Amino acid sequence: MPYAEDALRILKNRGYRITKPRRKVLELLEKTETALSPYEIKDLLDGSGESVDTVSIYRILECLEDNHLIHRVLTSGKVHKCDLESEDHCHLEQEDHCHHNLICRTCGAIEEIHCPGLSPMEADLAKQAGFTIEAHHLEFSGLCRKCS
Repeated sequence: MPYAEDALRILKNRGYRITKPRRKVLELLEKTETALSPYEIKDLLDGSGESVDTVSIYRILECLEDNHLIHRVLTSGKVHKCDLESEDHCHLEQEDHCHHNLICRTCGAIEEIHCPGLSPMEADLAKQAGFTIEAHHLEFSGLCRKCS
């Protein structure tokens, strides 16, 4: 199922209304492999004849992030779509949830990778430090297959 349709189905199942602006933002995210800022999303939507105000875009992105349908790229503040195609796609509610981003420094492509092997290390670190870890973030920068 295409990303936008899958994300809209998830939102609908969680009680969210399917609005035209939400649909347009998700369809735009579906078409891109790079991360986008809210202003880039606005410019691309405006350029395609679909006008969505900036405040609405921020609210839509907040909803999508809260529902684990997009991820924020920490180094840039931009967002990219979550990989919903695999059965073990990202849901922060999962106990073994662990994903990270491979970010191409040349073309900006982002690949989401799952690293369940880090969970035991995280548990060990928390135990050693007597610290309750609630989240961690890890991004890798380099060259994708195309740009290598």
